[in-house]
Amino acid sequence: MAEKRKDMKGRNLRTGEYYDEKNQRYMFRKMVEGNRITITAANITDLRKQENDLLCKIDKGARFNTKKAKATLNEYFDYWFTYFAKTGRKATTCTNYKSYYNTYIRKTIGEMPITKITKLDCQKIINQMVEDGKKHSTMTNLKSCLTAVLESAVDEDVILKNPARNLQIPQTEVKKRTAIDPEQIGLFMEYVRNSPQYSNTYPEFLFLFNTGVRVGEMAGLTWDNIDFENNMITIDKTVNRYRKADFGFTVALASPKSRTSVRTFPMNSEVRKMLLKEKFRDTAPAAPLLFVDDSGNIRRQVNNIVFSNSFGNAWNEPGFLCLINRIVEAYNQEAEKTGKKKLENFCPHMARHTYTSLAYSAGADVKAVSEILGHASTSVTLDTYAHLTEEKKRQQEEIVKAIKVL
Repeated sequence: MAEKRKDMKGRNLRTGEYYDEKNQRYMFRKMVEGNRITITAANITDLRKQENDLLCKIDKGARFNTKKAKATLNEYFDYWFTYFAKTGRKATTCTNYKSYYNTYIRKTIGEMPITKITKLDCQKIINQMVEDGKKHSTMTNLKSCLTAVLESAVDEDVILKNPARNLQIPQTEVKKRTAIDPEQIGLFMEYVRNSPQYSNTYPEFLFLFNTGVRVGEMAGLTWDNIDFENNMITIDKTVNRYRKADFGFTVALASPKSRTSVRTFPMNSEVRKMLLKEKFRDTAPAAPLLFVDDSGNIRRQVNNIVFSNSFGNAWNEPGFLCLINRIVEAYNQEAEKTGKKKLENFCPHMARHTYTSLAYSAGADVKAVSEILGHASTSVTLDTYAHLTEEKKRQQEEIVKAIKVL
């Protein structure tokens, strides 16, 4: 009688089970419908759980997608994106998924056969992102993308188990949301207002700093959103970017990111004065934009866009960031010659943080600020701007200490 095969720990291996000493992994192989199915696991317990799942499926008459099982992860992702990704997901989510996949997966584990990918392979991607200092949200979004793709492969009986499920993402240090120094804002706004090259963008910056809206929301503003009679502004659209290869367009209007992002709030006198001036300015109207639903289907064309770039097209966040970079660079070149204080670079979203900081400094209520910003709840506002709340608490404590009635 032939001696039974054993693993490195002397345990007996069943028929079809093997131990790969080179890669230190357990394997189970079985021929199904003329095709070999291979399962791998880090330990014998996990291998036998998957093994039992496979044998149960065979007993129940499951037909395995052995053709797709020979595909690489890249091949399966492209198939999944074409036929499954857009069902039940926002078009912007699909665009982000493809971007994350192409950046972090396609040239790493993407060339591996989908059946050979392990949880360790997926975890190594996350670990590398941690080392590279990627944001927690970026890692979470990548995990969501990878999990969705591999879960589809499980549903199609291409693989037995989703190796991306329950990946560990360490809680990285939350970066403090920084506001722009008031002196810096003053220097920046004065330069833009008086610059022959950039003065036409002054209204956009004035609007952002005085309303706290997102750049996409500013870009999606139409004249019917402005109620001059009641001094109110309504946010009900945003400009998103899309992959032309997938949707046929690169920029379009859509509903804001969440239900609470649709909101109405008052405008101050400076914003009102600027908008009235813009409304009656003798310039060519901005180019119309397509409005698309969450799935990326075109629903209508929208005219009467309030803000546009020098080409008459809608703004988007990357384009606006480039504008800020050019302005800061031009200012600092002049400052170098004249000895004036230089400007620090900033991203468009910092205008939103600055608005929040100024609102808190003015004693604004958290709920009121949360509603203006379009946050889902006050807890989001408090979590995002916790440092401002702590600063306000510190100031209150100083006031309490200073008051002594004997």
